[in-house]
This record gives sequence, structure tokens and C-alpha cells, in this order.
Amino acid sequence: MKKVLITGASRGLGLALAEQFLNNGFSLLLVVRSEGSKTSLLNKFPTACVLVCDVTDENYQSTLGRWLSEQTVDVVINNAGSGTKAPSLESTQAQYLRKEFETNCIAVLSTVKGSLNALKRSLSPLVINISSRRGSLSMQSELAAKGSGCSYSYRISKAAQNMLSLCLADDLEDIGIKVVSIHPGRLLTKMASTDAHMTPSASAKKLVELVKSNSLNNRDFISLETGLLPW
Repeated sequence: MKKVLITGASRGLGLALAEQFLNNGFSLLLVVRSEGSKTSLLNKFPTACVLVCDVTDENYQSTLGRWLSEQTVDVVINNAGSGTKAPSLESTQAQYLRKEFETNCIAVLSTVKGSLNALKRSLSPLVINISSRRGSLSMQSELAAKGSGCSYSYRISKAAQNMLSLCLADDLEDIGIKVVSIHPGRLLTKMASTDAHMTPSASAKKLVELVKSNSLNNRDFISLETGLLPW
């Protein structure tokens, strides 16, 4: 049975992904921040393995590595993310950028490094970074985000995450690990955009279908609504 590791699995897209992957025959390895979230997940998914650790904790990478020491992981999904409602120069602050960069970029690096040995044991390892259309420099330069209300910190951190994805894709393809970035769609979640319309469940179902059909290629940046996106 294949195994999927999902960060930020307690709610929203992360929870929906856990449901969909379990329904499609995957074993669940879930990362959450609190014991309460762990209890809720185990009530819902009794067979899941759940790690309680904040992905921005300085010991997260080593904790994750120890937790996965005997595991084989086929799919790693970096879903944990954060955002701040500060869309203008006047409203944004350096501390917002630091917070989003820690969660949306550095934590992704830590997750990949902590799970690398477990990924190497898989016959078809895949890293999926949940990104955003707002992380596209090409779309930003074409004014796609102008007036959207999306914060500086979110856009900048997701652009940084996209560069990390490309660096990882270059580095890991030599050992057979694919790395892709996914814009999950305009989701009806706590951090929803003003044009949100898709449920996390619908998005998760689309992503699981792409994984199962082996339709994702190394270095892809894909919107689950529209297809390939420009970096």
C-alpha cells in the first residue's frame, strides 16, 4: 500500500486530501500542530499515523526524520501554509514576510529534507508543493494580482516556494524524485480569495486523480482549474 505524507492536515485542503487519499487506498502520515488536532484526526482516520509538530519549529526536520526512520513514503504534500491580509505597501510589515517565508518556504525545505530517506525507499517518489497562482512572477508582471487584495507576504513567499520547487526538481531528478507545484484552485477556505468558488474536497479529488494516473511531470506548475501555469 502506498503512503502519503501531508502537512497541515487538520483542516481545509489538508483534511480533504487525507480523506481522498485514504479513499483511494493510500496509508496516511499526517503532520499537525496540536494534540487536539491529532485526536480529531485519529477519530476520523483511526489507521493514520499522526505527528504533532509545528513545521516552523527549529527541530521539525530532525523530528520528522526520526518519525519516518523506518517508513517508505511515496508522496509528500507540503500543504501547511499561512497568509496575512496586508495587500499594500502601507499595510504590510517585515514581520508578515518573515512569518509567511518560514511557513510557505523554509518549512517546505525542512519537510523534504526530513522525509528524503523515506522518499528514496519508494519506487515512484513524488513531492507536491501546494503553491498559488499568486506565486507566479509571470502572472504578477502581467498585473494578474493587481487589485486582488492578496498580501505582499503571501505572494512573495509563494514565489520563493516556487523557486525552491525548481531547485529541488533540478537536484532530486537525478535520484528519481519528481517535484511539482500545484495551485489548488480558488478554494473556499479560511484564506479564501475574493473569487473563491471551489471546495477543498473537489480540489483534493482532482489532485488525487493526477497522482493516481501518473500525470504529473517533474517541474510542473499546474492549476487544478486551468492546467499549466507560467512560473
